[in-house]
Amino acid sequence: MIESAFGHNFENSPLNKDDVNLIGSTNLSVSEKHHLRMLLHCLECFKSMSKGAEEGLIPGKEVWLEWCLKNPIMLKDDEFVQVLFEQFSGAAIQLERLSKALKVAPLDLTLRDLLDVYQR
Repeated sequence: MIESAFGHNFENSPLNKDDVNLIGSTNLSVSEKHHLRMLLHCLECFKSMSKGAEEGLIPGKEVWLEWCLKNPIMLKDDEFVQVLFEQFSGAAIQLERLSKALKVAPLDLTLRDLLDVYQR
């Protein structure tokens, strides 16, 4: 299996080992698993950004920037931050669509919700 060749450092990741293993155990294609991990990663980042913000809503780009500025590693790589913002933008749209379909707030979505959509 290709995925097992890649290690994952959970120390600074918003994803936990159980979530990554659960995604890895599905019958999804490698690209679907990758997309699902990225979407979950963005969701967890949005949740961490939103501490104390309006309940359940995806934060705006100003909050994304503030969040990035708090991480010195990101400050050293403008290109990475640009790509990250592109990923956040796409994920925000997908999560908002899914949340409307499920009639829940975007930040109340769970890995189970994401898996259910992918495994249909």
